[in-house]
Amino acid sequence: MNRIEYLLFGFMLVVTIAGCGRDVPQQEEAMDELSMLELTDPDEIAAWEASPENYDHSKIKVVELRYFYGTLGNDEPKPLRTVAIEICEAQKNGITPEQQQALDDFVTNEKAIHAVVREAIYQDYQKWYSVNKEAYQHAAALYGSLENIEEELPPIVDGTELDEITDFSQILIHPVIDGQVQIGIELFGKWDPLEGIGLRLQNGQIVDIGNAYEALP
Repeated sequence: MNRIEYLLFGFMLVVTIAGCGRDVPQQEEAMDELSMLELTDPDEIAAWEASPENYDHSKIKVVELRYFYGTLGNDEPKPLRTVAIEICEAQKNGITPEQQQALDDFVTNEKAIHAVVREAIYQDYQKWYSVNKEAYQHAAALYGSLENIEEELPPIVDGTELDEITDFSQILIHPVIDGQVQIGIELFGKWDPLEGIGLRLQNGQIVDIGNAYEALP
């Protein structure tokens, strides 16, 4: 199944669900359900860490950030906010020194890392833009579900188009491999509600970018 076929399949599922009388959640509601970043209450953290949903046997560390929550944004800092970071496999081995250092560096260099992440997202969006637009056009022709494609899939003109329609979902500090630690960042864009966006960073640089699964260890 190529990318166009995959996206068309997703549109078909959305239309089918709507046709069966089930509500399709709004983007904001979907982000609330998917985001791990607001898991900052100690009791809720303890409950999640002990739950079956904790697939990677993680611990949650709460830090204060200005860029990596809410919408993607730009180079203007947001108000300081407590944010949950998932430290993978920390329940089994504890937080390793390498993981702690990766987290500390992420917080210290947050602005510069955000700029790298934002640029990678825009570049990847433009790389797939023509393919995604073709899929949207096919879906509109088949299902009549999109009246204005550019509202859902805006062309990049001034480089700010994705800032308010892309939402951070979770940040994961991966286990140590060969002495190195990668950081996964997951986002969801209004233009791609099926696959999501996943990035992995190492030493503040992008290692890979793709669908949401790329963010996972």
